[in-house]
Amino acid sequence: MSKADKERQARRQRMLARERGHTSTYPIPGTSGDIGLRTPQPVRRSRGTTPPPTPEKQPDNVKSFTPLIQQRQRRHYTVLAVLILCIAAAVFVFTGAMSASIALLGDAADSLSLYFNRSDGGWPVNTGISEPIQIAELAGGFVELDSEDVVVYSAYGAKVRSFQPGYARPVMAVGGTHFVVYNRAGSDLQVSSRTKALYTKTFDNSILLCAMSNNNTLAVVTESGRYAAQLQIFDPSFRQTYSWEMTQNEGTPIAVAFSPDNRQFAAGTLAARQGQLGCKVYFMSTSSNSEGPAYTASQGSMLLSLDWQSESRVVAVFDTYIAVLDPRTATETARYDFGGATLQSAAPGQRQTALLLNIRGGNSLVTLDNDLTPLAEIPARQAYGIKATDTSVYLLCPNAVECYGFDGVQNWVQDNFSARPIQVLKASELLVFTGSRAEVLTPPDNANNTNDS
Repeated sequence: MSKADKERQARRQRMLARERGHTSTYPIPGTSGDIGLRTPQPVRRSRGTTPPPTPEKQPDNVKSFTPLIQQRQRRHYTVLAVLILCIAAAVFVFTGAMSASIALLGDAADSLSLYFNRSDGGWPVNTGISEPIQIAELAGGFVELDSEDVVVYSAYGAKVRSFQPGYARPVMAVGGTHFVVYNRAGSDLQVSSRTKALYTKTFDNSILLCAMSNNNTLAVVTESGRYAAQLQIFDPSFRQTYSWEMTQNEGTPIAVAFSPDNRQFAAGTLAARQGQLGCKVYFMSTSSNSEGPAYTASQGSMLLSLDWQSESRVVAVFDTYIAVLDPRTATETARYDFGGATLQSAAPGQRQTALLLNIRGGNSLVTLDNDLTPLAEIPARQAYGIKATDTSVYLLCPNAVECYGFDGVQNWVQDNFSARPIQVLKASELLVFTGSRAEVLTPPDNANNTNDS
């Protein structure tokens, strides 16, 4: 047998051995080393799934880090949440949002309490004040002031509270749900809600004037050692938000009115200019220290009152004329001169205005439209006061209240009173005050109805 035949026979034997599950340990000729020994041996495994590996048991002194990580994450989130709340609270306090919200919640609580106690009230009521200095509407009810006492009644005719401020010359300014009583002969004031006293303050200088907006923002004008006067503004929580020290040229405020959005105010001032006293009306922003536009009144005219009615309309009442001013430009857009007549009383409105003028020794009722164009003029010789609503004008007479339309037509006369009428007030009801009595003003039977009560 040749050498080649022997090699072929050896290869066949090795192949047969592999098929039978055996591996040859003989070296392959022509190769270095024993390849047969390095050939992987097949492993026979039983059919079925391989059992899972058994986890190694941890020693008793080794613990998992997962709970510790979760605890640290919770602590991190808690600290982050507290930090966010602190920042939000600081922002609220800085911007006044929180103080305004707290004041709003207090007013809501007052309204709820007064509603639940509404059964204690009813009209008419005896206020105990027979010679009032001021009577003003307060959240549907009213607040009344005389030289010693203050009484507050709810919109349901229930007495809420009374107190004595103890001031020599008490004066009152009323907002939406708060009011302030201050001492014109001193430097003290007290801010109250309908149900309780809120704040008291004593200023360094005497108080000249106070005014309050519908959202209970308070303006206080005081004397000043270095300036003509100082005007300070406080938010509903009595936090000072604005201050204006007024020069001698700017004058001393004699009237202040806030805009409906409480972001602006008008200050009417009195100052000596060119050897004569003159009035100006400044329109200022509570968010800016710069001086706004100013309106100069006619020479010799004295400002009596300001009424900021809309973003483009402020009614200024002087002793010689009435004017509509644009607060954006301080320009006069409408005017009605009294023509030498003496103003007895004024009731300015957005749609109509009513004036009680003394003309040639007798009183007359003059009604004007929104542009101060005369609508009617009728004699009102016995009248000594006036009140106007959106639809009607009420004249106070010695023993009666006379109701007129703005067209000058008399609607009715109510003379069923036990005392002289002092004031007509539009609250939740149309009220008339006679002596110490407050009652709902109703027309007599078979009279024209006015929709005011």
